[in-house]
Order: sequence, then C-alpha cells, then structure tokens
Amino acid sequence: MNGLSVRLSAALAAVLLFLGGCALIQPPAADDGRATLVRDGEALVWQDEYRFVPPPRPWQLIDLDEDDYSVGYMMLCDEGYPCQSTLAYAEEPFGYSLDFETRQEEFFRRFLWASRVNFAEPKLQPTEVFGKEGLIAVTEGIEPVLGHKVHAKVVFARRGERVVAFYFTQWRAADADYDLRDEQDFDRFVESFEFLRPSFFEQL
Repeated sequence: MNGLSVRLSAALAAVLLFLGGCALIQPPAADDGRATLVRDGEALVWQDEYRFVPPPRPWQLIDLDEDDYSVGYMMLCDEGYPCQSTLAYAEEPFGYSLDFETRQEEFFRRFLWASRVNFAEPKLQPTEVFGKEGLIAVTEGIEPVLGHKVHAKVVFARRGERVVAFYFTQWRAADADYDLRDEQDFDRFVESFEFLRPSFFEQL
C-alpha cells in the first residue's frame, strides 16, 4: 500500500510540473450540468468551451479547478514509477511568441523544469490542426540525477490568433524501453478535439 501511495504521489507531482494546476485524480465527471465536464455521447464537453473524446481506460482523468482551461489524463504502468504516460490540452502553454518555432523554443526552456530534465533538440514537423497551421515537436528529455527519461510530443495549434498546445509524455527508467502505443490515444484525443465557441480573447 505504501508503494502504491508513493507511486501515485510521484506521478501526480510529475503531472503538476507541466499542468501547473491543482489536480486530483477522480473518476470521469458525472453527467451533471453543474460539473466542469459534461458527457455528450462518447465525448466530454468542458463548460460549453470545447469538446473531445477522452482516451479509454485505464487512462484516468486529472480533474482541475473550474477556473483552469486545461484538461489532462494519466496512465500508470504495472512496472511502477517512473513508468507512466500523460496527455493534456493546455490553453496557456509556456511562452509568449505567436511564431510556432520560437514558441516551442520558449516552451521547452520551461517544460518540466522542476524535474531537472535536459531536452534534446526537438524534431519539428509542420502539420494542420483545426484547419489551420500547426507544429509537432518530438523530443526526449533526460533526468540525470534519478536516471529517468521522458519521451515528449507537443502539438502546437492556434485558437484565433493565440497559440494553444497538446502534450504527451511518457516516463521510463533510463534502461527501459518506451511503449509508444499510448501515443496513439493522444493522437486520437487531439483529432477529436473541437472548440464549440470563440474564446474570450477572440471576442475582444
């Protein structure tokens, strides 16, 4: 039991490092109009703002405060910490630039900074998200003290003129192999994502 507690605590800490929000693992939101997330068929709707199809179990929802614009999921592995995957949408990714390549440079200077992760130069791939230009950045980070590594894939997209991002991370011990089948769930999460109304900033 103590091992499980330690593993969950460590996993939550790792997620908090990149979401920057107040998070607790909870079961999927009830079909309740008062809930932050409301079920709509196989999809979930966040405060009438955006809609997405959640990843299948054993992914677990990381429930955020009503004021947060982020949503995320975590999956732990049987092998134990640091074996885990996370995926998330963030309305406010690190950085300020509206240029994707500059923004990813700003982003990776702060992403997982508290974990002492050193990232390799990301591989960049232009893409299309929501019918507009986007950018995929894939890299690996090394945490040299604990001997952990992390595979990271970040999809930068536009909502109006602003930059938003989707994150996927998979942690492993330095001598363990990644299992990137989890990344397919992340890709489906991004593909299912749709905005239901203009953002506050688009209405200014």
